[in-house]
Amino acid sequence: MALEGQVRSVARDNSSAVDLVTAEIRRAVLTGALAAGEQFSIRDLALQLGVSHIPIREALRRLESQGLIVLRQARSAAVAPLSIADMEAIYRLRTVIELPLAGTSAGRHSPEQVTRLHELLETSRDHDPERAWQAHYDLHAALVHPAANEWDERVLHTLWFATERYSHLVFDPTQITEEERAYRYGRHKVLVDAALAGDAAAMSAALDEHLSTNRERIREFIARLESEQNPS
Repeated sequence: MALEGQVRSVARDNSSAVDLVTAEIRRAVLTGALAAGEQFSIRDLALQLGVSHIPIREALRRLESQGLIVLRQARSAAVAPLSIADMEAIYRLRTVIELPLAGTSAGRHSPEQVTRLHELLETSRDHDPERAWQAHYDLHAALVHPAANEWDERVLHTLWFATERYSHLVFDPTQITEEERAYRYGRHKVLVDAALAGDAAAMSAALDEHLSTNRERIREFIARLESEQNPS
């Protein structure tokens, strides 16, 4: 299939080719430029991105580990399909790992980390969708950082990456009203306030409510999408 207009060339950037290719394919998947279930050839992707097959294959392996891509054969791949069961599994694992770490981290942030939390919270409502989304991602990482070890963070980053494609369905940062922007800011401010209050139980409860609400909204969206695609 032709990929023109779906992914952007990265050939002129001096950064790591694998990192750039990974970021660009990931962006295309999250924004829907590469739709769920869509198949493409590695050759076409390499031509469109302006790089060799080597960084393409490594990037696709990374994205497969994040649940975004399914490698088919040596020369093709597909965007992973959307699945309620897949989404539920991701959130179940986040609940098991993230909640106790967030609770243990409550009240343990250094002055520098507290400043960082406030900065990320403010940036999360930035009108630049990429800045806002990155701040949202980094905020969740910062909330658990005091208690998280290397393996905790490694697993959580995989889960956060996997969550993003589902979050983008409902919380698309490029399509947001000022009312919705304020609502999302308020929900994340609750998490920051709980983290700084030092109450482990309150922090865990706040994050549990946060994840549960997101999970329910995403479940309803996917169910509605499946109903539209497969009318009875």
